[in-house]
Amino acid sequence: MSNPSRFSVNNTDINRVTLDGQICIEKTIRCNVRLPFSLEKLKGYLEDYRGMLIDAGVRMPDVVDSRVVGDRVKYVCEDGGDNLVERYTSPGELVRDYPQVVLQVIDILRLAIDAGISIDPHIKNFVGDAGGLLYVDFSPPLIDGFVNARYSVARDDRERRILQANFSYFTAPYLPFHFAGDFLNIDDTADELFPDLRELLITAGLIEDVTMSSFAEQAKAIRALEDERLSRDIFMM
Repeated sequence: MSNPSRFSVNNTDINRVTLDGQICIEKTIRCNVRLPFSLEKLKGYLEDYRGMLIDAGVRMPDVVDSRVVGDRVKYVCEDGGDNLVERYTSPGELVRDYPQVVLQVIDILRLAIDAGISIDPHIKNFVGDAGGLLYVDFSPPLIDGFVNARYSVARDDRERRILQANFSYFTAPYLPFHFAGDFLNIDDTADELFPDLRELLITAGLIEDVTMSSFAEQAKAIRALEDERLSRDIFMM
């Protein structure tokens, strides 16, 4: 198993640890920006968001322990196994050889959409296999209280506009295109998979009447703005 921290783009360390003989995931969350509230308040937002996802039917690993330690929030969760980037040799193998797994991801996205909850559709956030996937990402907490607080400490209007666009991409109207665009984060030739992904999203009922050119354009635009945010060191948390 590879080091899970390599999949985190925020200031978060993710490691496998052994607790009482059980292999767990330890997630240590540090803020990259000075937020207008305490870490205890941040932990409350994280737990509220996680609870909303679970209430919507999204299966997540159990939390074994959580606490604020110094300037960090630590969570220890059960280990759900490799994520979908680790599990498959390439995005093409996943999409073309295991479409039933992709459809499980889409089903989880649908649960969040139906509940009106934002969610990060990147396949690194899904662990397990065709027998059942778990969603693991609850940081940053994609809920109004946190998001509005993050806007309030933006350095300037440009940063605020980029943040507003990026946070919007986790919402229902953009999720199908965001899902496809994130494959470019794994493989910059993954636009070759856009026709397959579009067909799977149509089959699942998440999109309809979207031309291939429009689908690709929206997916690439979302990925491009995410890359711009990262290149400008604009952190979501």
